[in-house]
Amino acid sequence: MESRPFLRGWGGRAFETPVLSSSQLTPTTHGIAVKKPVGFSFRPVQFTFLALRTDEGWHARPMSLASSPTRPNLEYAVRISESPFKRAFASLRPGDSVRLQGPLGDFVLEEDRPAVLLAGGIGITPLKGMAEYAADMSLPIEVRLVYSNSSEEEIAYRGDLEELERRNPHLRVVHTLTGNDITKGWEGFVGRIGLKHLREATRGLNQPVFYASGKPGMVVAVLDILADMAVSEADVRTEFFRGY
Repeated sequence: MESRPFLRGWGGRAFETPVLSSSQLTPTTHGIAVKKPVGFSFRPVQFTFLALRTDEGWHARPMSLASSPTRPNLEYAVRISESPFKRAFASLRPGDSVRLQGPLGDFVLEEDRPAVLLAGGIGITPLKGMAEYAADMSLPIEVRLVYSNSSEEEIAYRGDLEELERRNPHLRVVHTLTGNDITKGWEGFVGRIGLKHLREATRGLNQPVFYASGKPGMVVAVLDILADMAVSEADVRTEFFRGY
């Protein structure tokens, strides 16, 4: 049902909607799916404020949507912590109610230019939605995703990304691991996203748009590399996951 906005001045409509599923994605991340409210629409992929009932009352936080507008439900995911909000998020069960307000933001896929998606950890959420959108809409643009995690076990949505890669001949996913104990037999890249990853991701692309999403340190490091590559600021989009 639609309700009055709970965050005045931020814009967007406010809704209350039920949780459909709640599950652990990796050892340190948790995801939920909620029913898409009637009348709610968004671009690929904006964010909303999500409000949960915590031990300290209702708390709202800005959260990127982790699903495409083409999908029937809305998805969110977080890296688990002991904050009241994240404890409440991880304890959600089907049938529980959440409130959302939005959509907001301009971290949105351009549908007529190649896309280089650069994700760190749970920063994958909006980029997963972009990859879903490109596949579902059969966009002819090339999409390259470079996804950095500490270990194979921490790769969120790995199965979803593999399925999208099978469905979309224009999508390529490149993984890189940064941990000290990388599993023997790992055949992907090693190390934080750097020049070698960006050269691999941009090979053969004409004037791509870069979308970087993750912790501030990761995004800033990527911005420095792109600057060294003489990429125009006009061709870069960023989404910072500051944690709470």
